[in-house]
Amino acid sequence: MGYGMKSVVEILGKDDGNIIKQGERETKRSCSLGLEFLLRKGTPKSLTEDGTPCFPEAPALTIYVVDYAGSEDDVLPSAQTQGVSAKSDEAWFEKNLKHTLPRASDLDKLCVLLHCKNMTIASTVEFMMNGSASVNEFSARYAELPAAQISKTDLQEMMPDVSKSALDSIAETLKKYYHNQYNHYKELVQSGVTKELSRGILPTSQHTEFYTKLSLFHLIKFLQIYGEDPLMNPAIAQLEIIFNLAYPKIYKLFKGGALKASEKLWADFVRNDGKKQTTYRLNSDNVEQLFEEKQIISHENETPLDGHKCWVKITDYLGTIKTPYQAVGMSFGVEENPSSEKTVESLINLLISLGHGSPFELPTLFFTSKVPFFVFRHLIRHRTMGIYQWSFVDDRYVPTVRAETGKELSKMAQTESESYGEMSYSESQKGCLELRKLGLPEDLCSLIYPVNRYVEFSGRVDIHNLVHFLALRTNPAAQYETRMFAKALKGLFEQWVPAIYKAFVANKRLQDDKKLEKAA
Repeated sequence: MGYGMKSVVEILGKDDGNIIKQGERETKRSCSLGLEFLLRKGTPKSLTEDGTPCFPEAPALTIYVVDYAGSEDDVLPSAQTQGVSAKSDEAWFEKNLKHTLPRASDLDKLCVLLHCKNMTIASTVEFMMNGSASVNEFSARYAELPAAQISKTDLQEMMPDVSKSALDSIAETLKKYYHNQYNHYKELVQSGVTKELSRGILPTSQHTEFYTKLSLFHLIKFLQIYGEDPLMNPAIAQLEIIFNLAYPKIYKLFKGGALKASEKLWADFVRNDGKKQTTYRLNSDNVEQLFEEKQIISHENETPLDGHKCWVKITDYLGTIKTPYQAVGMSFGVEENPSSEKTVESLINLLISLGHGSPFELPTLFFTSKVPFFVFRHLIRHRTMGIYQWSFVDDRYVPTVRAETGKELSKMAQTESESYGEMSYSESQKGCLELRKLGLPEDLCSLIYPVNRYVEFSGRVDIHNLVHFLALRTNPAAQYETRMFAKALKGLFEQWVPAIYKAFVANKRLQDDKKLEKAA
């Protein structure tokens, strides 16, 4: 074990008594009744006809919901533009959702953070394939658990034409080799060989444990690909229940009918007074106050960019400062709870100093923003953010004209530049109306819009990619308007998880604003 990994283990073992606690609290975040049930009670292995949950017994495979972002009511951006409540008539919901199903972006904004226990190595690899779960968001611990054994029932399902005596022989042979390999592993460890090398002889049926962030789009994709795979049956069964309880209306559209779950199943889990909801998720108190506010994108001298037209606003988040600790702690076989704030901050500093990135791909920030199209274009080309939907707004950006470095700008040039900007916008508006009258679809009419026209969009970005984006776009050499957007997003990052933000600044992965202003 290298020096860095030894340091991680030492930090994970510390506890200063100031425990981070999880419990029910009020929130302004979007809440899902079913996901709140799963957070508190765990994932049932099945549901009876009346909706009663049956929970798996250890050491069976279990998939826990650790955190989530968004609810199924959030997949209808069209509802807001039509002035219809997203929680209105179910028939309207179904009609509009069916129209948007082919669009992966709508389903990609609903995310769950899962803790998978006792899944075989072979199944884990399948879980990561086909884009279902990114390898970068995966942590595994080949725990000292007995190897999973395929039951005779499973064998019979896989080989229905094989005789009972042959199945018995196969089951006994598998069991023998499972135990032999595991015993050889223990002998190697006892003789002084490192666990890392000894694990090379373990079978692919060995249990693993990992965290993964999964969007609804990738969850559906996984179920479609592996729904008939007998080796994946335990995982498929639990993921289907998570899908059904978390997003029952969407599940009904895909499966032709939701699994029966009685209302009494979760009657006591979420109380909604019409204004605030309660959640069992770990919340960032710094962010709660920002849900109803827009972060105005400003100049360095704190004057708003183009009035108050440019803004960015948090809509939800997945994970908190504790999330990277949970993933890393699980990898080293350390209990996720208890973890004190001081211990968590020490581990985060160490992970960043050692250059680790995957633990910071789990916490994710969801936001909406309004910026000029040419700024929006810069965000897309970085491929560090997931953009769900965007639309042009009937407004344009009129910048304060600035001269090139080392050149003077005449008053006439400034006046003419602003005049041409207004003229270009007016002409595009006129042309768009003419084309609409001629029958051209609105999407094609937008081809003549100038790139200073505003767009509103929704997106998400994890901390690992956010830091990469901010390091590039808060640099004084970046385009001014894009730099101002990055600065506003940086402010939201700092308020969401201040300890992680400070750790990145302390390790020189990000520059603080004072140094950047001096450089500019």
